[in-house]
Amino acid sequence: MSSSSLSPAGSDGDSAGAVVTGSSDNRREKRRRSNRESARRSRLRKQQHLDELVQEVARLQAENARILARANDITGQYVRVEQENTVLRARAGELGDRLRSVNEVLRVVEEFSGVAMDIQEECPPDDPLLRPWQIPYPATAMPIAATATHMLQY
Repeated sequence: MSSSSLSPAGSDGDSAGAVVTGSSDNRREKRRRSNRESARRSRLRKQQHLDELVQEVARLQAENARILARANDITGQYVRVEQENTVLRARAGELGDRLRSVNEVLRVVEEFSGVAMDIQEECPPDDPLLRPWQIPYPATAMPIAATATHMLQY
């Protein structure tokens, strides 16, 4: 009895359960497809981002190579100028020694001959070549106020 009474109820419950299960399966399958598509888009975005980063790395490496080449050029120029300055300073020192020697000879000649000699004691103190780290002509400020008012009149 209970089986016959359960049978119709069971068949009603089975068909309702099948509809619910079918609907649930459809939703589950739809969700799976949506998740797969979302994962595919995410992988594509990651790949695009990775490609952009690879391009940026290549660009930055090329820029670094250019900067390094420029720095090496400037370093080479600096070394050459420094060598030239060393030679020039040595020459200036030698010429100063020669000048002192000539001045001593001139003093002896002046002393014994009685003729006044125009003796330059040393190199001129204001010679900018003998003071390599000092600016030969200090920067002067321009009178901006007068120039600016004149320009604004037009």
